[in-house]
Amino acid sequence: MYPKNAIHVSGADGDLGTLIVRSLLEMPNLHSHLSNTPVHAGVHRETMKSIELEERGALVFEVEPITQPESIVRILNSASKLLLLIDPLSGEITRKNLLAFAEGYINAAKEANVEHIIFPTPFAKVDAPYSPPLTPSDDSEDYAIPNRSYRDLFEIIESTLKNSFDASQITIIRYPGVISQHLLRFSRYICEKSQIPMIDNPNAIFECCDVSDIVRALCYVLYCPVQRYGGKEYKITGPNLLTTQEIAVKASLGLGREIKVELMSIRQLQRMLMDITSNREVAAYLLELWGLQGYVGASRRAQVTRDLEIITGGAGKSLREFFENNREDFIGNYQ
Repeated sequence: MYPKNAIHVSGADGDLGTLIVRSLLEMPNLHSHLSNTPVHAGVHRETMKSIELEERGALVFEVEPITQPESIVRILNSASKLLLLIDPLSGEITRKNLLAFAEGYINAAKEANVEHIIFPTPFAKVDAPYSPPLTPSDDSEDYAIPNRSYRDLFEIIESTLKNSFDASQITIIRYPGVISQHLLRFSRYICEKSQIPMIDNPNAIFECCDVSDIVRALCYVLYCPVQRYGGKEYKITGPNLLTTQEIAVKASLGLGREIKVELMSIRQLQRMLMDITSNREVAAYLLELWGLQGYVGASRRAQVTRDLEIITGGAGKSLREFFENNREDFIGNYQ
């Protein structure tokens, strides 16, 4: 029997999952006191990303938690920790199969006696229910779009976890406000027009969380004993809450030229995203992920926390640092 000490990362074929697996593999090199823990990368199929992860030292598994849940049990029998990463940006997860994917992993983890489940979610708690549904629907579609938002589905997964495992075995990591992904999707538009497309609400306040900080926090939790973080919930935020105008100021400082905000309706943003991604589910998820829904009356909590420092001992990156570190994506003809 294999020793039960591996870390398993689901959704490792998406950009976020790939970054997490890479960072996990690097942790023993950065921190000499850590042992070389086996890292599993759960992917849908072989891709260039999965080949690269295997070359770096990850154990790559093609998984089918929906149609072949028994295969997940065999894989998780050697895992002590599961990072239940659900990433619709990978192109494999939609609102139709998200719950089945998550439940396949949850049931397998329970059967395999996985000790610690870490569930990262991009959604912070809300003060009041959203109404109407968050994701704008297109009445011209010839098939039914699931009525539930991605927020609803992530909350169901969280409830399922809490009903399936003892609270001491679960760690919830919230990472709302990944505005950098919004900016990178529109990088060409920002290059050409020096304007950032944003929701038409100049008084909106945004949490700005850098992806690298999310990855760092998750890696620390995954390498620590379950007793340290089990049963706890964290919210990873950047150092500031920003208005739309402040986002433009940070962009201007980081890129060294004037960047303005272009306010537009949720429908316009959705159409622009569809032109870029050609994937309705990705566009729907991103609009929710960025907190750019047009239902201004809905109440949500926006706050800066010290949770990143509690976990890692270091502060998060500012939005200005994000622009400085990713200048090549936004420079265009300004070089």
